[in-house]
Amino acid sequence: MAKIDHHAVVAALEFAHSHLDGMKVKELVDRKGIDGYITHCAALAATTGVTAGIGGPVTMLLGVPADMVNTIAQQFRVTLAVIYHRTGRYSVPFDQFIKIVGLSLGVKIGTQAAAYGVGVIAGQVAKEIVKRLSVRTAGKLIPLVGGVLGGSINYAFIKAQGKALLSLDLDRVAED
Repeated sequence: MAKIDHHAVVAALEFAHSHLDGMKVKELVDRKGIDGYITHCAALAATTGVTAGIGGPVTMLLGVPADMVNTIAQQFRVTLAVIYHRTGRYSVPFDQFIKIVGLSLGVKIGTQAAAYGVGVIAGQVAKEIVKRLSVRTAGKLIPLVGGVLGGSINYAFIKAQGKALLSLDLDRVAED
């Protein structure tokens, strides 16, 4: 795996967080319910997974980066939706938000990481996201099959993140 520029990744995650439309997430969760919203985001993530993999190597060049960005955006939307569903808050500071994303991915956020701050936690989250999203890229080399694989994996990833987020004790996370 290529070396990742830690500062660039943290900046990208902060950028994605700052561009979340909390009011829109709130409205859609209120209208669709939390499970419906998670399914909606999973379908949006699946769309770029299919597009990135359907043409094999030809569409992978531009499709995979766009697919990763969209999948992370959907993951962040689902995270905010679950926070809203559980707490009524649809605006969360980045340091709390990224900690919740990390816990939903299974990242061990110990006291030492917390002591060093949000940059360390965001770096751990970024490594886990890149690891999970890049594992599935090889299957996209086969036209058509890659589209089915990409869409299915994205859909399952977002649904699993929704389930993991719903199982978190957000009150305990906010206290840490």
